[in-house]
Amino acid sequence: MTDEEVDAADFPSRVHLAWELPEDERRGLKARLRRITYELGPIGAASGPGWSKDGFPVREPVTGSDGDPVLIGGDTVDPVAGTMVRTYPWAPGRPSAVTCYLTDAEWLLDDLMAQHDIHNLPMNKARYRVRSDGQVLQALDLMIDFLPVIHLTNTIPDSGEHWGQPLIAKVMQVLDELSATDSDSAAASDTTGSPIIGLSGIRLPKDCTTGATLPLPVRGGTVWSLAEGGSMHTLDTSAQLAELRARTDHLLDRLAGNSRLTSSGLGTISPAAVPSGYALQLALGPLDSLVASMRLARTHKYALMLRMVQRLYQAGRAEGWPEGETLPVRLSWGPHTPTDRAGVLNEVVQGYTAGVLSLETGVRMLAAAGYPIDDAVQEIERITARTVEAQPAPAATA
Repeated sequence: MTDEEVDAADFPSRVHLAWELPEDERRGLKARLRRITYELGPIGAASGPGWSKDGFPVREPVTGSDGDPVLIGGDTVDPVAGTMVRTYPWAPGRPSAVTCYLTDAEWLLDDLMAQHDIHNLPMNKARYRVRSDGQVLQALDLMIDFLPVIHLTNTIPDSGEHWGQPLIAKVMQVLDELSATDSDSAAASDTTGSPIIGLSGIRLPKDCTTGATLPLPVRGGTVWSLAEGGSMHTLDTSAQLAELRARTDHLLDRLAGNSRLTSSGLGTISPAAVPSGYALQLALGPLDSLVASMRLARTHKYALMLRMVQRLYQAGRAEGWPEGETLPVRLSWGPHTPTDRAGVLNEVVQGYTAGVLSLETGVRMLAAAGYPIDDAVQEIERITARTVEAQPAPAATA
């Protein structure tokens, strides 16, 4: 990171990712807390896997034959400041004294007290995990000068906080009521499909052993003989079931409106109810606004993520990733709603033929409409080459 890129709020120097691991009686493991930490710090000497006095894996400093610490390959000592510096592939000519350390450890929940929190866990109780190559994940130098963690928010955060608001936060009550209504509908369907029956003027069978009255079987083809004046009545709950189904539709409409997903976005509207494509586009207006606001909140984070991916490939010396400044990258989105591809194609052809649209603009419009154009530059080059080949050769002059 450069000095302009560093910010205490958006770019912290330490990030913890922690969660509880349940007890596993089959493997003989107690309940534990796992914490992964990424932390920026000064570059140190080389270290390697070792063992603690208790027989647990730890990292130990590597020393030379003279007992002095060994530097990691490529690191040097600044003669002025006396600190270790390193030149990263994305910052040639700008030595840095900062690197990122990874620590992955577990603690038994029985070893944690009330005064312990995620920031001050007892390190003497930590059990560090070991990577597949044998490296102990205790302050492991990742050979990068940034934290490889990016937090994506759903909305633009308010001043003073950076978490944003989840998409379902505004409709959580509606979702809860919708779930309860579905449960009530299932219960009402049971009594509607198998109604409660009342009989009068019938002799019920009895158990020969206990003398208790036995229930009458209710199934297709059953015949009951009723005495004179006997009758049968059923409890009709179909009206309640219809009301519950209507309430479900009402809750879905509320969900579509409050979440800005719209009925068209949820797929609950009938295609026959949409008179035209323009009416559908107007109906999807709130959804377009929602998607635009969510993309606006992520625009900076996506650019940062793509920059981080480039630098990770450079740090790993991946094939085809030379040293040099990180290239600016922008994420281009396709259409999230149905588009009139034929109409867009006709518009591009007419505009380009009339000379009011350039070929570059037309190709971008076709890509935004959903046409399978992977690379706009290559597509323009192919179109231009075919146009030149199709032109007739000039006639010879006398």
